Amino acid sequence: MITFYQEAIVKTSSPFLFSCLITSLQGLHRQLKRKNLQVGKKKNPLLFALNIVHSHHQMKVKNVKNSLEYFKLFFHNDLIKHIIKQTNLYALQKNKPLMATEDEIYVILGAMLLSGYVKLPKKRLYFCKDNDVPTILQDSIRCNRFELILQHVHLNDNSELNETDRLYKLRPVLESLGETFQKHYGMDEHYSVDESMIPYYGKHYAKQFIRGKPIRFGFKNWAMCASTGYMLAFSLYTGKSSEKKDFGVGGDVVLNLITLSKLPPNSGIKLFFDNYFTSLSLMRHLKELGYYATGTLRANRTENCPVKDVKQFKKEARGHYDYRVADDVFVCRWNDNNVVTVATNFENLAITSATRWSNEEKAKVQVPQPSLISNYNKYMGGVDKCDQAVANLRTRMRIKKWWWPIFAYLLDVSVVNAWLLARKNGCTRDTESLFVFRRFIARSLLSTHGTPPHQGRKPAKPLSTMRYDGKEHWLVPINTERRCAN
Repeated sequence: MITFYQEAIVKTSSPFLFSCLITSLQGLHRQLKRKNLQVGKKKNPLLFALNIVHSHHQMKVKNVKNSLEYFKLFFHNDLIKHIIKQTNLYALQKNKPLMATEDEIYVILGAMLLSGYVKLPKKRLYFCKDNDVPTILQDSIRCNRFELILQHVHLNDNSELNETDRLYKLRPVLESLGETFQKHYGMDEHYSVDESMIPYYGKHYAKQFIRGKPIRFGFKNWAMCASTGYMLAFSLYTGKSSEKKDFGVGGDVVLNLITLSKLPPNSGIKLFFDNYFTSLSLMRHLKELGYYATGTLRANRTENCPVKDVKQFKKEARGHYDYRVADDVFVCRWNDNNVVTVATNFENLAITSATRWSNEEKAKVQVPQPSLISNYNKYMGGVDKCDQAVANLRTRMRIKKWWWPIFAYLLDVSVVNAWLLARKNGCTRDTESLFVFRRFIARSLLSTHGTPPHQGRKPAKPLSTMRYDGKEHWLVPINTERRCAN
């Protein structure tokens, strides 16, 4: 059904005129080239029909009792056993038999999670005997054993190195987490695609520099997240590829993430992405595949669309908008603090209002805003939510391996996903905040899988300010003979 909109939905009073208008516009469409949006707007835009099947979020997780079990949905026994095997193999290749166990690997993960909210500058300080340092890690593993395992931790066999795979050292973990991320999550209606940065300051060919970002140096990760911040699919950028891009680098990233996420077509799924990814050809292709999409559009990618020029738009009042429609693609340009252009393959033109501050009236005023822009602002922030959650409790423990920051990042994302999964599934215990959830997992891993050292430890040396404070510390009689602490 074709409808007309102009700030509100109106009905035509003449069926004959309505029929003639449709016939003439259909003939005009056949004469136009596919890459030219030449259908002009007079008073009312002609918009395409929609057949959207709304999806609902359905959880796939059952019989999970606590927060630790949600975490182990992603770092499951098979993945842990693989890490143990490769770690012991790498140590054996170095002629240093390690014999790491499953409990010790879980303790390493618990220590990494602990470092996200107990921040110390060096790893050895977690084993310090001073009373201002938590002892939970000291009571779980010896310091020398802990450092020895970290020195040899490995994720893939070096003897079978595939030089064409730039992420070979991480490949088993990438595949395992990519599968479990989409396996245990139901289907949402709105997803966003954006880039995420993993901090890294060493030397590596895949390291990127992006000016103006909170994390300027590091590895770039393409991510698809639900509007809640749950990361459904990801793809690490490993440098420029020689393969031909049909829809540009950004367009192929979107298509690749759709493939990795295994989102079903023609199910009402809506994708949102920024102007790095958006092109009109990508919008048409996604429509053909059965996916709805909305994205901001760069001025040089409008393909000769006769929408009003940006320079003219800047002279208009705030809230002014212009639009064009063709080939099931709708392009709208709107003037706010700056001029923004948005393209969509499914939304109609409905005018809402946005609250803005007026310097002339010295008060907040209502400004006309097309609904596709308000929806874009509402659902585009999924990747940013995930990044914010990871940044608040980022793993601080570091070792001298280039792939370690990526592994630590994926561990942090797994905790965020497990937390969102638990909340969506109705789990209320230890899920009121990400900090409480992460702390519960860290304490559970260290206390459940840790083994207290058998040998006695030397007591901490008292501070000199306490020894010579003149408080007259009296001798206390004891039954057994011991050495003085000093």
